[in-house]
Amino acid sequence: MKGSVFFSTLVSSSLANSVVANDVLKPGSPESVGLLPEPLKDMQTNLSRYTLPANYGSFTYNKVHPIQPGGSVIVGHESTVVSSFAFGNTNLYTDANGTLLPKDEWTPTKIDTIYDMASLTKVFTAVAALRVMDDGILELEKTVASYMPEFAVNGKENVTVRMLLTHTSGFFADPEPGLYCPKYKTMEQRVENIIHYPLEDAPGAKYRYSDLNFMNLRYLLERVTGHPIEELIHSFTSQLGMTSTFYNAGNKPPAQVSQYDRMAPTEYQIEVLGKDEPRRPQPVRGTVHDENAWALDGVSGHAGLFSAAPDVAKLCQMILNNGTYGGKQILSRKSVDMMFTNFNEKFPGNEHSIGFELNQYYFSGAMASVLTGGHTGFTGTTLVVDRPSQTFFVMLAHHVHPNREWSSNNIVREALGYWVARSLGRNVSFPPLD
Repeated sequence: MKGSVFFSTLVSSSLANSVVANDVLKPGSPESVGLLPEPLKDMQTNLSRYTLPANYGSFTYNKVHPIQPGGSVIVGHESTVVSSFAFGNTNLYTDANGTLLPKDEWTPTKIDTIYDMASLTKVFTAVAALRVMDDGILELEKTVASYMPEFAVNGKENVTVRMLLTHTSGFFADPEPGLYCPKYKTMEQRVENIIHYPLEDAPGAKYRYSDLNFMNLRYLLERVTGHPIEELIHSFTSQLGMTSTFYNAGNKPPAQVSQYDRMAPTEYQIEVLGKDEPRRPQPVRGTVHDENAWALDGVSGHAGLFSAAPDVAKLCQMILNNGTYGGKQILSRKSVDMMFTNFNEKFPGNEHSIGFELNQYYFSGAMASVLTGGHTGFTGTTLVVDRPSQTFFVMLAHHVHPNREWSSNNIVREALGYWVARSLGRNVSFPPLD
């Protein structure tokens, strides 16, 4: 079966060699694929300025802070990596107030630095769901309860798979209290709370971005396939050669995480939010920043994955290739079309496909359109895929280091969209300071 958990489908043999040659990313100059080089040079020169303390208006809550310590950036166009660079540092601070480490202890960011993906995990979970749909095991418009009967409690019998994927189920944003709360004594209690959690609104009546949707989607996928979410995601990341993409299942300590030295730290979480936060070494590094995902042993459908920019670039190119990469079919063309179809026409401004938010300026900047999909993660991560121009851009970052209350890095996301649009020859304005 195409897209099945343990078997990849090669693109038809007569075309395989040419497909493999043309559908994998390769380095090249902007000029070689018809782009203007100067905007991309300006982008690389200027992004490091966001690591400097300043008052960036609403993006630093009208205080003086840097936006983020650094980041890893890749821009691709027509299967060609036209810009790939890192800026700033990863490990930089000794506390949540921003006391700097001695300069010889700063860790420069690299292009293959591994970041906590936060909600970019949802894109991977959505791809896993689409693969299960390609296998004919799951249907978008069927109710979740038809596959997982215990989900029906508390008025959820009419919630469909599509509603989970498009944040229209009626769930509240997050479980309250958090799953890391001492009231939960066992993993079974946490999972039962997720599946039995009541709705805030009638199914389909309102758009509300909710981690509970993708927490439940994880258990739905595990139920219908008989495989854990880690395997479902690894079944396609391994085919794409994404060797730096993984969960830290079990919240293993640094000595047991083979790629720990490449992992960027996140937040001094206890110092910022208080003693009720999970008790673990600070700053959080190597275990998932999201407290609810941490309480689920580091694995969830809404958060938990770690990855590096070159890996995420491969995922983006697979989507631009209509589901193939390196001669392997990861998704059907129909499934990729669903990633660029707005299922939320009832909710203008909250356009959402299966896996992507669509037409969102806050992370796409001047590239935003109804056929431009992408997602962000709370830690500072971003991916954008522009289907019409065959372009993607990825920025992985950790703006929550040392303190989530310092900044929003949407200013950097919007600037990236501006420079990419300028490289495509578009006459657009630089995003304003709000």
